Amino acid sequence: MDTQTTPVTPLQTVIQSHEANGQLKFSPTRDFYESTGINRIRFWQLVKGKKELLVSEAQVLANFFNVPLSKLITNEKPGN
Repeated sequence: MDTQTTPVTPLQTVIQSHEANGQLKFSPTRDFYESTGINRIRFWQLVKGKKELLVSEAQVLANFFNVPLSKLITNEKPGN
């Protein structure tokens, strides 16, 4: 079961919710990366939980996805 070894990160949950509300798949654009200041590679590392989200990144993403900052901040590391 691969889903047990790869826990869902808070950012993945926010993206899934965003997709459900908008009825379309979230596909980051160049404008998204430029406006958030997070490059493509780092963004996907954050989504997959390979890198830790910085507070500044969490704030920018919370604003972009229009969610409370607490939705993106967790005290647990993925995999624990």
